[in-house]
Amino acid sequence: MRILRGALVAATAGLCLLTGTTTAAIAEPVPITAAAEQVLTWTADDNMTEYASAPATAVAGAATIVFENSTETGNTTGMTHTLTFDTSTPGYNHDVDLNITASPLDAEHGLHQAQVTLTPGKYRYYCAMPGHTMSGELIVTESGEPDTTPPEVTATVDGTTDPDGNYVGTATLTLAATDDSSGVDTVEYTLDDDTYRPYSGPVTITAPGAHTVHYRATDKAGNASDPKTLVINVVQPNEDTTAPTVNATVAGERNDAGNYAGSATVTLTATDGESGVAKIEYTMDGGAYVTYSQPAVLGTGTHTLTYRATDKAGNTSEPKTLTVTVDPLGDVTAPFVTADLDGELNTEGSFAGKATLVLAATDTESGIASIEYDLDGAGFVRYGQPVTITAVGTHLLHYRATDRAGNTSAVRMLSFTIAKAGDLTPPVVTVRLAGPQNWSWDYVGPVTVTLAATDEASGVARIQYSLDGNVFTRYHKPFVVDHVGTHTIRYRATDEAGNTSETGSVTFTVVSSSGPSKQERQPNPAFERMV
Repeated sequence: MRILRGALVAATAGLCLLTGTTTAAIAEPVPITAAAEQVLTWTADDNMTEYASAPATAVAGAATIVFENSTETGNTTGMTHTLTFDTSTPGYNHDVDLNITASPLDAEHGLHQAQVTLTPGKYRYYCAMPGHTMSGELIVTESGEPDTTPPEVTATVDGTTDPDGNYVGTATLTLAATDDSSGVDTVEYTLDDDTYRPYSGPVTITAPGAHTVHYRATDKAGNASDPKTLVINVVQPNEDTTAPTVNATVAGERNDAGNYAGSATVTLTATDGESGVAKIEYTMDGGAYVTYSQPAVLGTGTHTLTYRATDKAGNTSEPKTLTVTVDPLGDVTAPFVTADLDGELNTEGSFAGKATLVLAATDTESGIASIEYDLDGAGFVRYGQPVTITAVGTHLLHYRATDRAGNTSAVRMLSFTIAKAGDLTPPVVTVRLAGPQNWSWDYVGPVTVTLAATDEASGVARIQYSLDGNVFTRYHKPFVVDHVGTHTIRYRATDEAGNTSETGSVTFTVVSSSGPSKQERQPNPAFERMV
């Protein structure tokens, strides 16, 4: 192998550790070792259009990259070349950041090496020197054997079907492909013609009739699957000429004048017995129509709301109008709203795997009417309970609160990042009940409730419980239930990685707040349940 030539071992070897676009050479000679399982060698000479030699295939895993541009490889002019791995062009692997600059006149006499880890797929490499057009591709497979097996490609069709299997009104075609060796490069399809086009997402077909689809996939080694054929029949839905029925209801406290006090909540509903409701729209106080997605909270003033509904056949109801007057409660102060993110943080301050968003607001006068949040520009939605966010990446959260007098807080903002997680298993939580019981296993006197949880991966972060439907409270130590009646305790635990167990529950009855009599017994002093 050329990399162990005498000049390298004697005085000129250098290990190039490359990050970004800079080259750092170790001053002392370092002979190339067998740290990696494979050595991939590129050489360059006086040619500016192609490398003198380059590997075509490799095996996934650790590798030593050797790049030599020296007199021994045919460079007689002292020309500088680079070996650069492409990290931006679509269709290639981008996980190796390599940029080696070599010249027969440098301190290593043009011979450099770097340690990398390759993954299955296709890499593009090139020379970054101006005027040089040298480039090529390196195919990396899982086993090291050439990839000669084409991908597996499948097609699914979604939509409403009639008894004959025809799709009514519309059909949605979804294609998917897998390749266990070099990976999928492209998925293509034709629709009622012979022209293949790239598949980028589900295809919606609405034209009535029989549609012929051919589809195929090609992997990164160039293997193309045999085309498959699918026939999709789309028929027109039964003719629907009847518009939907739409209604509005208003909820809220009324004052002596019959007006709503502080705020009013308007809920719109629609029904259609034929093609079904497609959308509900409304306009507030003469504004433009917007699509209804959740109840509208109205603040102080007289409001005119006009609303309508459209079915899937395109029939739109006649607009209806509703006038609502909301009187102030004397509250002119906006609520105070807070956001809390709960989850395991890695060393970079990112949440590992997921984060749980908890929003809270306080208003000492009229009270809270709603809390809303907007995650990553998707639009404000009403907050009801903690939201678990798992998408890897940086997220931007906006949030606000409105009180019953119609005062809305200033929009607050929070940015956070979710990284890939290692621990995905929730904790195991147990409940233990202790106290004297009678012959019917009911508790005679106080019941001591003990909760415990274990998590072998990231560890338990907190235990929470709810007694008789109240809000969940953080558990710190055993507590006593002594009120006569039937009680239900719901409980759950969350680990340091943010995984929360399923909510468990236990129900028991306390028949007396005092201790047992002589006729009563204590046959079951403890009850334990695990979730």
